[in-house]
Amino acid sequence: MNWNFRKQNPDTSTIVPAFKSIAADCEIEFRLASIDPDGNCTSGINRIASPYSNIGDHIIKNLIHWDPSKYLNIYVVKKITNLAGHCLMPDQAAAKPEWDGIVLGYDYVGDIGASSKLTSVVLSHEAGHYLNLFHIWGGNNVPNYYYLPVGQASNCSVGDDVQDTPDTQGWGTCKLTASSCGNVVDNVQNAMDYSYCNFMFTEGQKQRMRAALRSSVANRANLVSAQNNLATGVNNQDICKAAFDVSQRVVCLNDSITFTDKSFTAPTAWEWDFADGIFGYAKNAKYAYAFAGDFDVKLKVTKNGNDKLSDPLKIRVLSPLGKTNYTDGFESYADFSNTDLFQYALQNKLSFQLSNNVGYRSAKSLSLNMADSTEAYSDKISFVSPLIDLSGSVAPEFSFRYAYNQFKRSDDDALEIFISKDCGRTWQSRKKLTGSTFITDSTYTAGSAWSPTDTSQWGRTSFTIPVTHLVSNFLFKVEYTNYFGKALYIDNINVDTVDFNGILKNEVEHVTLSPNPTNNVLNISGDIQGMQLTVIDVNGKIVFAKKNTTDNESIDVSVFQSGIYMMILENERYFSRKRFVKY
Repeated sequence: MNWNFRKQNPDTSTIVPAFKSIAADCEIEFRLASIDPDGNCTSGINRIASPYSNIGDHIIKNLIHWDPSKYLNIYVVKKITNLAGHCLMPDQAAAKPEWDGIVLGYDYVGDIGASSKLTSVVLSHEAGHYLNLFHIWGGNNVPNYYYLPVGQASNCSVGDDVQDTPDTQGWGTCKLTASSCGNVVDNVQNAMDYSYCNFMFTEGQKQRMRAALRSSVANRANLVSAQNNLATGVNNQDICKAAFDVSQRVVCLNDSITFTDKSFTAPTAWEWDFADGIFGYAKNAKYAYAFAGDFDVKLKVTKNGNDKLSDPLKIRVLSPLGKTNYTDGFESYADFSNTDLFQYALQNKLSFQLSNNVGYRSAKSLSLNMADSTEAYSDKISFVSPLIDLSGSVAPEFSFRYAYNQFKRSDDDALEIFISKDCGRTWQSRKKLTGSTFITDSTYTAGSAWSPTDTSQWGRTSFTIPVTHLVSNFLFKVEYTNYFGKALYIDNINVDTVDFNGILKNEVEHVTLSPNPTNNVLNISGDIQGMQLTVIDVNGKIVFAKKNTTDNESIDVSVFQSGIYMMILENERYFSRKRFVKY
């Protein structure tokens, strides 16, 4: 935004000659606030999980709306139907102040991720509307308001009320030689066109925007007052708060972590305390721990002789002594800190607790209980397993039981399970529960207290872990995104080939497979009558299943491809796992 409004964009050298002399430094700059409406320190950024992000119209402003006479509210959303962004003009905002602000699709912000340098101009374009600029062909484009479509020949008779922008029908492509309304070249590179090669404002547009900032209409004049600059902290004179972010919260020994300063505003000196006796002094640091444990990292920043100390951020460095499977029903723990799971939240508004009276066929489980109003509880929270050694496994299954309900039926909370094969450096999503497939009690009345009272109000989720993740440093992560959740319970987490239902199963002895290896028929004998029989290949695909066995079973494996297979026998109390080879 500042590049475009201050004529600092490197691309200004490519401005069409007809407009180089009137391309303006608008002398308008934008900064993130460092003091919020309550006088607290802020980064100027709020992250709020909401299904409104999938709608992207004015409803998004119901989530949070700082006083528009003091702040420019910008909302970044997942989707806006048929638009890249929208913003009311000052006269519209004066009549509807609760809608004052800019809404943008996430893929039109900045030049990283899903966006690009070309699409990033949309924010400058919408800020032009905010400061009283029409499209260069006339009109604006805002939900629930009339607008003038781009590219119409009749637009030539409308205009944008700025003298030095030639009449145009408007362009959705970068046609630099266009002349749509006569002999004058169109100003296709103007930020208020749709061409996506647009990065300039004219001197006339500059004067119109600066006039808006001197006007009382929609309180635009107050935004640039010295008093407001002080109240919102945009002068960047002192440090308001020390803060930082990390590339990973869970790592293995000797894995490098990147620590990024997020303090506000603009410190000049840094001191990192990595909580193991080592300190760092760069603005952003990289560090690797040499021994396992939990470490409360802190950052002290300095500016103008004043120091600020951040809140601690816990890092877990995993023990290399991985488990060969993972089964936990949480019955033997006093609280969550006694488990070997590691939890962290995006905004620290939620935390998993250990319930003492709710479980699946048991008395305990992990639980989240949310309030009935939930903006205060809007958060994303995760827990991560210890290292699990799956290098000797064949087609293990991940599963757990869960019970969940929403305060508002229309809102879309999500529970997502990820797995990692490189100690948490990258994660692969394997399962996501949302909407009606997530809710486990359809009889719940919104507003009342809720917890599951019998096994029918619990669900089960599972998947086979792919062969690509059968490694010695396997991790799983369970991540919950809350919009208006009421209560969530998780129990009986299991990484193995046998389901865990809160009661440990006993292994059946003396189950025999013959011949093994085999090419045609596999004979199975033992005390296996009535058990479920399943055969899984190395990719986790079920290739054979039978519900009720006898004590002597035979399987025709001639149609199987050559390789290693896992045979699983189980019922409510017993199980057996055997490998065999088909050649």
